[in-house]
Amino acid sequence: MNYIFQFLTMMLTAVFIENIIFTRALGTSWMFYLAKRPKEIARYTLLLMAVITLSGVIGYPIRGLIYDSEYRHIVIPMMYIGVMAVVYIGVYFFIKKFLPGEFEHFGMNLGAAVFNCAALGGILIPSGERLDLISTIGYGIGMSLGFGFAVVIVGYGLSRIEYCRVPKPFKGVPIALIYLGLLSLAFYGLVGHQLPT
Repeated sequence: MNYIFQFLTMMLTAVFIENIIFTRALGTSWMFYLAKRPKEIARYTLLLMAVITLSGVIGYPIRGLIYDSEYRHIVIPMMYIGVMAVVYIGVYFFIKKFLPGEFEHFGMNLGAAVFNCAALGGILIPSGERLDLISTIGYGIGMSLGFGFAVVIVGYGLSRIEYCRVPKPFKGVPIALIYLGLLSLAFYGLVGHQLPT
């Protein structure tokens, strides 16, 4: 029962309190891409979840072996990039063999879901905090769900902004970044963080 509570706590923390978009601004370029394509959000979130969770599980025992190394800040990210490459190959062939009808749709997003800063950040954050395996899995799933949650919120907001009279210099990316910044501040304040003085 304690493991389930620990798993759910880490997952909800990653979704709402430490959302990968709103608190760390990781994966924002793909967020803007997916906000315009709502049909791809679920696929991308599932792929991101598979990559982060599998890479976290595979890299967890290896991380334990090299965490006491003097060069761990260099070796651990390189190790996780290698693990993500192996997971990419495994997921690629899994989708190709068992989901051939969906391969075209999933295959298009697979490279982006594996090799981006959101995936690497979703793995390195639990590693840096030395979370155990259950918390690492919960954090990975929560990061992925939080990414999908953020894409839906930002996509809805950007679709509403299109109906507003935005001044010409702010149209497009500038107003999207302002909106994302205001959302980030709102989540930051909702959680109860204090700004540094």
